[in-house]
Amino acid sequence: MKRFTQALAAVAITLALSGCASIQSGTSQNVKVSSNPAGATVYVALKKDGVVTNKVAVGVTPLTVTLSRKHGAVFVEKEGYTPVEVSLTTKMNPWMWGNILLTSPLSTSIDTSTGASREYDPGEYMVDLQAVTK
Repeated sequence: MKRFTQALAAVAITLALSGCASIQSGTSQNVKVSSNPAGATVYVALKKDGVVTNKVAVGVTPLTVTLSRKHGAVFVEKEGYTPVEVSLTTKMNPWMWGNILLTSPLSTSIDTSTGASREYDPGEYMVDLQAVTK
């Protein structure tokens, strides 16, 4: 009986310290980026409090890119066109209900701090680039 109690306590602690959304859907998400015209360079960056850091080229449209669910920013640029920052919108990750209903407030805060509490919606973005007029 003592062993069963210890196992039950271990499971309870694990559930309390784990984030359901983090476990089920992770802290990153695949997002599709397309542009008109195609062939634009896609840059991914971290963005916190409106400040962009670590801007890195990840490929050319159309492509699917893996983005952190926390502070992600995407830019689409092509020579001869005005650069565009893609407005990434998010919604609450449905797995957060698992935290709210089944686990502790601590696991909810873990998912919030890692970004797993949110998901990009939509998961696909189409950018219409505007030609620069001279």
